[in-house]
Parts: sequence; C-alpha cells; structure tokens
Amino acid sequence: MTALDQGGTTGGAGGAVVAATMTAQFLHHIALLEPLVVQVRGTIALSTGTSDGMHDVASDKTIAGLGGDTRLVGGGLNIGLPADDDVTSPPANAVHNVIIRNLPITGATDDLINVQMVSHHSWIDHNDFSDGDDGAVDVKRGSDFLTVPRNRFHDHDKTLLLGHDDDNSAQDVECNHEIEVRGSVVEPRTYYACTPHRAVEVPTTVPAGAGVGRV
Repeated sequence: MTALDQGGTTGGAGGAVVAATMTAQFLHHIALLEPLVVQVRGTIALSTGTSDGMHDVASDKTIAGLGGDTRLVGGGLNIGLPADDDVTSPPANAVHNVIIRNLPITGATDDLINVQMVSHHSWIDHNDFSDGDDGAVDVKRGSDFLTVPRNRFHDHDKTLLLGHDDDNSAQDVECNHEIEVRGSVVEPRTYYACTPHRAVEVPTTVPAGAGVGRV
C-alpha cells in the first residue's frame, strides 16, 4: 500500500469507548494520541481561547453524538497540522483516520470543521452544520481520502471549501492528470455493493437520509 492507502477509514475502532459530557472531557479525549471512540452527550461549549475556537482532533478517533440534545456550540474541530506551504506530501505525523458522526455543530467563530495539511482518511457523516462564522466544512492543503456523506447544511453562507487558493497548486491540485471529458466511468459496484436510486427519487431520498439521528 502507498502512504495514503490504509485500506479504509476506521476511526477509533479497537480503542476504548469513552464518554464526553463536559467540555474538558471532550477536549481531553479528542487530543489523546491513541485510538478512541468518543461518545458525546449533551451540549459541549467550545471556547474561542487563543485558537479562535478551533480545537485539534488527533488521529484514530471516532467522535459520535448520542441523544437528541447533543451538540457542539461556539467552536469548531480542526483535523490537521498547522498550515505550512512547504509541505506537499504526507509527513509521518499527518492527522488521519478520523470519523465524525451524528453531531450538530453550530455557532463557531471560525470553521465548523477544518481539514488541512495533507490529512487523510476522514469520514464526516450524518452531522448538522449551521451558523458558523467561516466555512462549514473546509478541505484544503493536500488533504485526501475524505468522504462527507449525508450531512445537513443550513443557515450558513459558506458550505464546502475544496482547496483554499488557486495559486497553491503544489498542495491543492484536484487530480494529477488532464481532465477526461469522454470515455468510460468506473462502476461504483467495483468497490462496494450499491443500488442507485432513480433520478426522480433523489429529492426525497437525499433529505430523508441526511443529518443527525439517521445513521
């Protein structure tokens, strides 16, 4: 396998399952350098502090909301090392293998979720994103192998940023070859079992399966 081909995104699988009901617990768990499944209950207030409200998530984490009153308020989650234009390939300590699921995140003073600096293998699904001050979910600076399915975005004016600067191609080129405008497309069922919906069904089935409480 290549450095980025780890065979899927498993988050904190294999690690301890821990509860987070208070801010201090939550921030402690997401920063530990070990696999963890962090189960979040209730409202977690994320302070602005010196980081403009962005709080680092370490590798090998599953962060999952439990219960109808669970949410993160006032800050956002950062998956990635500090920005550095000179890093163009994954360093050994690149943040990777993170799952964020079933969480309402709202009211951040910066991004709701930021993924950057050649981070890889993140899975962000069935969340509710609203009312952030900058991006809802930013993916930039060479980050790869990222899936953002079945989330709900609302009451927010910057939904998804993919790549942060047209002049930063050393980190943020979308593909490494010329764009193909004709020819065959790889059948998704080559990789996983799936049954496509008919186009007429999409306006109903997509909202029905998006957001929290629908995992």
